Amino acid sequence: MKIDAFRLKSLPIAFSVAIGALALNSAAQQPAAHSMQGGGQMSNVDAHAATIHRLYEECLNQGRTDLLPELVTANVVNHTGSNEQRGLAAFEQGMQQVRAMYPDRHFTVDDVLTNGDKGAARWTMVATNTVPILGVAPTGRQLTNHGVVFYRFEGAKIAEVWIQVDQLGVLRQIGVQIPGLPAKAGAER
Repeated sequence: MKIDAFRLKSLPIAFSVAIGALALNSAAQQPAAHSMQGGGQMSNVDAHAATIHRLYEECLNQGRTDLLPELVTANVVNHTGSNEQRGLAAFEQGMQQVRAMYPDRHFTVDDVLTNGDKGAARWTMVATNTVPILGVAPTGRQLTNHGVVFYRFEGAKIAEVWIQVDQLGVLRQIGVQIPGLPAKAGAER
């Protein structure tokens, strides 16, 4: 299937928001310093990294959206491309959209960096294409997507999220021919 430049520029907001919400759930409420085994203290940097890991493992992979209030602020802002979503309810809705789009998704946090009230994560998601994307029928194929997310924390919770995902890579994996790019090997229908 070919897609023209106009359609490519107007990717559905839901796709971006869903992935963004998924990533947003990753940072959360860990005490600024809490006890660790052996009586040590965890720094803010360590707590923020733990929150990011918890967001992906518990909220995204396990579907525990009930934990979101522990991990993100009530007025969290999710910046996804040219879209901006505000509030915990919008964040949770975006996460639910990701779950509906990729029911068997699994996120792996590849890297986490934190410094002060800022954090960043690089992740890989593996999922099966079971619903239409941009009008392209489901392929039943396993997809791999990569993303980079930046976080700003307020205390121990995520307050702001900026996400970039490889949308073109997903489109190529489901067989969409992008003008000017060679066809993706194995994506033929």
